[in-house]
Amino acid sequence: MTDYCVADSGSPRINASGGSTSGCSTPPPGGRVEAENATISQGAVESDHAGFSGTGFVNYDNVTGSYVEFQLNAAQAGDTTLTLRFANGTTTDRPMDITVNGAVVSAGHSFPGTGAWTTWQSATLTVPLKAGANTIRAAATTANGGPNLDYAEV
Repeated sequence: MTDYCVADSGSPRINASGGSTSGCSTPPPGGRVEAENATISQGAVESDHAGFSGTGFVNYDNVTGSYVEFQLNAAQAGDTTLTLRFANGTTTDRPMDITVNGAVVSAGHSFPGTGAWTTWQSATLTVPLKAGANTIRAAATTANGGPNLDYAEV
């Protein structure tokens, strides 16, 4: 089994086999990364709206520039489908810039209202990944912040 880092309540880090690691920094292989295990800037991990996967979701602060940043590995370079699972209990779109390895791949990507904070939907887009480690960031573009974000999956 491949060893990769997974946050366990923030610290310490564990590997996929469950053993403790120190200085673990290798991103997990392609697949799903829960938002609560990603890097969060101006947001908080919460669990008060049912229907999320994992142990919670990220509630973005209502500020432009708040973000969640995921680390994913790709076996090979090429275009792949990225899925971001979200909930937006408002009637106001909460667009985000989606960047891959520092390059904007979708500016102002729409995350429309879902009807309730417990109604989760998926936004998909095609993104270019390089072989090896990739950084995917979803950053709010308005003062409303982003939607509640559950996970990223490739």
